Amino acid sequence: MLTGFDLTKEQKLIQEAAREFAEKEFTPERSREYEEKEKFPWELYKKACEQGFLSMHFPEEYGGHGYGLLEHYICMYETAKVDPPLADTIMMSAHFGVELLINFGAREQKAKWLPKLAKGEIVMASMFTEPTGGSDLTRILDTKASMVGNNEWKLSGTKTFITNGEIFTVAVVLAQTDPAADPPYRGQTLFLVEKKQGIETNPIRGKMGWRLSPTSEVTFTDVPVTDDDILGGLQNLNRGFYLTVQWLPIARTKIGCLSIAAAEAALARAIKYAREREAFGRKIGGFQGLAHRIADIATEVELGKSLLFRTIRVLEKARLDRAFIEEASKLSSMVKYYGSALAVKACDLAIDVYGGYGYIAEYDVERWFRWAKKNEIVEGTKEIQKNTIARQLLGKDIARYF
Repeated sequence: MLTGFDLTKEQKLIQEAAREFAEKEFTPERSREYEEKEKFPWELYKKACEQGFLSMHFPEEYGGHGYGLLEHYICMYETAKVDPPLADTIMMSAHFGVELLINFGAREQKAKWLPKLAKGEIVMASMFTEPTGGSDLTRILDTKASMVGNNEWKLSGTKTFITNGEIFTVAVVLAQTDPAADPPYRGQTLFLVEKKQGIETNPIRGKMGWRLSPTSEVTFTDVPVTDDDILGGLQNLNRGFYLTVQWLPIARTKIGCLSIAAAEAALARAIKYAREREAFGRKIGGFQGLAHRIADIATEVELGKSLLFRTIRVLEKARLDRAFIEEASKLSSMVKYYGSALAVKACDLAIDVYGGYGYIAEYDVERWFRWAKKNEIVEGTKEIQKNTIARQLLGKDIARYF
C-alpha cells in the first residue's frame, strides 16, 4: 500500500496481517458466488471482525484496538487490493457510519452498539438519501421526527439507496425535527434507530454491480424514538446536519482509499497479462500504445497514494483541531473524485488488455469495473466533489451558487 511512506513497525505488521487475511479468505470463487446470489458475506465479515480488522479505530473500552484512522485505512487498502467489491462490502459498508457513533455518540450508545459491531454480531446503516431530493441535505427533509410527548418522537418518511437496508440492526437516520428552521438544515437531527415495527424495507434489485452488498428503500411509519435515541443526546438536537458534514470527509476518503487500491490491483493484473500474452509475434506489452496507457495509470496510482496518505494525516488532525476541518473536506473530496475516476480508468485498461477474456466473469476485472463505477456516484457525485473543492479554493462568497 503505502510502501515508502512513514509507517511504524506496528503499522507495517497490521498491513501484512490484513494482506495475508485477504489473500487467504477473499478468493475469487467466494466473491463471484456472493455476487451471483446477491448474498451478504456474513462468514467473511465475522472472520474479519474476529481478527480485529474492522475495529482498529474503535476505542479499547468498546472492544476496539484504540488505533487511529490510518490503521483503519491500511486494512481497507490491503484487502481491496485483493478483491475490491468484497473489501468494500466488509471493510467499509458493514459498519457504514460507525464514526458518527464513535465521534458523537453518548457513552451509553457506544457501550450498547460498538462491542457488538466489533465482534461482527450485527451490521449498521446510515440513512440520508431520499427519493425526491437525493443527497441534498440542505433542504427540508421528507423524513420527519415529530414530538408526541415529553421525550417521545414519531419518525416517518422514506430513505432510498440504503446500504444494508435489509440486514441492519441499528441505523443512523437523519430527520427533520424543526420544519420551521431557516435555513432548513438547522432543524435536522440524527437518531439511532433499531430495526423494529413500523420499518419496511424494499430491496433494490438489478444493480449494475456490487450485488453482494444489499441496497434498499427504507420506509418509516410512526416509528417511536426518544430523546435517548438522539445521537449524542439532547445536546445534538437540530445539529444533525453539522455532525454529518464533519463525518463525510471520513466516508469520502474511504471511497478514495478503496478506489485507489482497486486501481493498483487492476494495474497489476494488466501488467502481468501484458507481459505474458503474445500477439502478432510479440508480447502485447511491447505495443507502445498499450505501454503508454500502462505508464499513465501507474503514474496516477502513485499520485493517488500520495494524496490518500496526506488526506488521512489531515483527517487525523481534524479530529483534534477544528482548524483542519476545511482542509480535510477539500482533500477528501479530491481523493474521492480522483480515486473513483482512476478506478474506472484502471479497470477499463485491464479489460482492454485482457481483450475478450476481460469481458467475462472468470477474469474478475469486468466485475471490478462494474463495482468501480458505483464509486463515482455514492457519497456525492464527482460534480458534488468538484463543487466542494471549488468552494474551498474560491471562497463561499464567490462559489455560493454551488
